[in-house]
Amino acid sequence: MNKKIYVLILLFLIPVNLQAREFLNTVLHLNFGGMYSFATNGDILDREEKAIDQAFPENKKTSHYETAYSFTLDIVPFDPIILGMESHAVKFGVRTAYRLHFLQQRVKSGDEYTGQVLDYRAWMVGPVIHYAPNIEASDLDYEYTADGGFTLYALFGRLNGDLTAYPAIKDYGVSTSNSNTAITGYKFDIGIGAEIALCALNFGMNVYYSHTKIRMKDAVYENSGKDGTLKEGCLEIYVGIPIESFIEPIIPRF
Repeated sequence: MNKKIYVLILLFLIPVNLQAREFLNTVLHLNFGGMYSFATNGDILDREEKAIDQAFPENKKTSHYETAYSFTLDIVPFDPIILGMESHAVKFGVRTAYRLHFLQQRVKSGDEYTGQVLDYRAWMVGPVIHYAPNIEASDLDYEYTADGGFTLYALFGRLNGDLTAYPAIKDYGVSTSNSNTAITGYKFDIGIGAEIALCALNFGMNVYYSHTKIRMKDAVYENSGKDGTLKEGCLEIYVGIPIESFIEPIIPRF
């Protein structure tokens, strides 16, 4: 909770200037979005499915999917590098991310049995590249402008949260013991995004691969130890606030 308060205080202390319809000439991108995993696997899910095979009849369908609420901040304070006969441009910066993740389990065997396997938070940071494939002359203070482009990024960070083993089996009515534990671990994302500026907001989409390494406080899977992994393909949709420049504070002179 203290970390969240410090971030909010920092954001309110930074004076900024918003610029409508701008992708290239911004110093900060504040993005809020949601993620859905379209491909999820890993040894944690292998253990879950092995137990499901033993508890449910053969005519069943098992699926796992992850969703997340995300907040990302791109810091790109440097001037763009103009490329290719002044037709496109690139900027380099740093991306930070905070996400709330929820991994769900669903088993359909006549009726549907569901539950939540993972509930965790991830803090991440890494390099980001903003690429504008089409730039135009600008009548503002800078020479060129762009209202859309692509992003390339890689993020690494830590996570913590909770794991509940066999949630669908519990929903089915089978009791299990020692199935809840706290988790910590590391997460690595690498992806590409597309973004366009409309009115005073930016709208974008990211497609990325995520590799998650999890360490359990207690061993809840029989004969499997305390370590586990997840490998996912993810789709993220977001809306962002482009911030063009910092405004120098007004300091009275005497």
